[in-house]
Amino acid sequence: MNSITKVLIVVFCLTGLSAMAAAQQTQDFNQASVSIQQKLDDSLKELAQLREAIAAEKVPMSRKLTDLEAELVEVRRQYQQTSRLLDSRTLDLNNLRSEIKSRKEEATYLSNLLGEYIRNFESRLHIVELQRYSEELETAKLAAENSGLSAQEVYAAQARMLSVALNRLEDSLGGTIFDGTASDSSGSIHHGTFVLMGPAALFQSDDGKNVGTATQRLGSLEPTVIEFGTPEDQEAATDFFEDGKGQFPLDPTLGSAHKIEQTKQTIFDEFEKGGLVMYVIAGLAGLVLLVILIKFLHLFTVSTPSPKKIFALLRDVAGHNEDGALQKVKKLRGPVGRMLTAGVEHIREPRELVEEVMYEKMMTTQLRLKSLLPFIAFGAASAPLLGLLGTVTGIINTFQLITVFGSGDVKSLSGGISEALITTKYGLVVAIPSLLFHTLLSRKARSIVNEMEKAAVSLVNQIGKTPYRQQPDNVLEAFSVEQIQQLVSGSATAAPKQAEALQKTEYHPDSAGGRMDQQVLSVVKASTVAEAIDKIRSSGTNADVDAIFVIDDHNKYVGHILVRHLLTRPEESPVETLADPTPLYVRVDSHHQEVQQRFRDHGLYSVPVLDHDDRLVGCVKRNGNGDRQ
Repeated sequence: MNSITKVLIVVFCLTGLSAMAAAQQTQDFNQASVSIQQKLDDSLKELAQLREAIAAEKVPMSRKLTDLEAELVEVRRQYQQTSRLLDSRTLDLNNLRSEIKSRKEEATYLSNLLGEYIRNFESRLHIVELQRYSEELETAKLAAENSGLSAQEVYAAQARMLSVALNRLEDSLGGTIFDGTASDSSGSIHHGTFVLMGPAALFQSDDGKNVGTATQRLGSLEPTVIEFGTPEDQEAATDFFEDGKGQFPLDPTLGSAHKIEQTKQTIFDEFEKGGLVMYVIAGLAGLVLLVILIKFLHLFTVSTPSPKKIFALLRDVAGHNEDGALQKVKKLRGPVGRMLTAGVEHIREPRELVEEVMYEKMMTTQLRLKSLLPFIAFGAASAPLLGLLGTVTGIINTFQLITVFGSGDVKSLSGGISEALITTKYGLVVAIPSLLFHTLLSRKARSIVNEMEKAAVSLVNQIGKTPYRQQPDNVLEAFSVEQIQQLVSGSATAAPKQAEALQKTEYHPDSAGGRMDQQVLSVVKASTVAEAIDKIRSSGTNADVDAIFVIDDHNKYVGHILVRHLLTRPEESPVETLADPTPLYVRVDSHHQEVQQRFRDHGLYSVPVLDHDDRLVGCVKRNGNGDRQ
């Protein structure tokens, strides 16, 4: 068979099978439809029966539901009414609680207020009244702490103190008398009678032997009787107690005067309280005082020669009158005289040797003058330290007592600290006068040394200006005492021609020394601007001055100051700070061409001339051509 035939056979088979299946399905569907229809009819019958049953039961149930709903409304109304009543009761309860709490707080406040009043009342009582009201005070204070008492009983106990306080006010208007005990100055307790009038209280023992002002003693709860200082007060108080009237002895200070009197201490008491350090300070003070007296007598009895005697000596030195100089210098007393004597005795020696001899004498005298002064400074420095040492040890002892006995009594602690500060007080008492006297004595010793330096410089300068060599006899004889003094200071304006002639004999005519003028305007470096200007005005020169030279105490050149700079500086300024240290100078042996070169290079009006020891010996001035005038 071919394939087409096979296909046709298969299709035919399938068609037959489909027709058979469709017929079977149609038969099943019909059966299911009949079954469903039967079930539907049965359901509809059942539904109709149910509807009839519901309709029969619906009316009774509706009535019952209406009754239940009415009952529910009534129950809800009762619930709302009960809720409102409960809220009202709750609010009332809260208000009652708040009121109870407020009343409790008021009760607590009143109790605290009464307790505070009781404490204040006790603190304001006079010491003699504590015995009188001790029972009531004790009852009132213990009532608040007694848990066995009711609040009403506590209030009653505390309120009784108000009555006591009111009665005390009535008694205080005219004074009151009551019995009690008090201690005398020795600490013995005596029974007697108190008279209280305002803040003042008197006491008299039963035997009449102890009469005085009743006050409180530190650290004691018993009144202390302080006897009257005068017999009149004693008699008045006795009469007052016996008669109940009369003059009332009153202490306006209420016992404070007696307390202040008890705090006063003698120097021996303070030494005893200061301890060992106080004796060390006292010994140091004695030694310092002894040294001050010795140095005071030593320094203020040193004699210094007058300027007139110094000038007379310089005149003899300038005139080479060696015998006359020796006679005059031996008449000079004190360290200045001894130093000048040593210089005059070596007047023929070189200038440097004379200076060294006098310097040796001056150093010996300076050491003697300043001896023991460091001990005074040592006393001034060590006395406060010793006082501080005593204070520190005293405070340490005070804190040790605090460790043992506590810090409840502040007054006793302050007393211990005040005792510790005694050493510091006396340390300063010793140190301050020692410092003042050290300054005074050091200044005096320094002034004596300055006088010696001044006299030594004057003699050395004079020896340098008039050395012992062959010169015309009439050169120095033409100089007066004032001119010699001016020569010593470096400004011989009274005899410029003689000084210039004397100077010219020492140097070559073509050197700076041969052409210089000794009319030099110079001031020492310790001078002020005002003193420098006065020096220019009093120089007596008619030439223009552009600068003034600054020298030290040994006539050594320091620098120069332009006059225009002086006029623009404060008058109290020291010239040393204004001096120009630029080395614009020439030596005495410099050639005059070097001097002219200085003029041309720096545009100077005058050039200072120095010797080989840097001492100012003159100056060379110029004219418009750069030559010496």
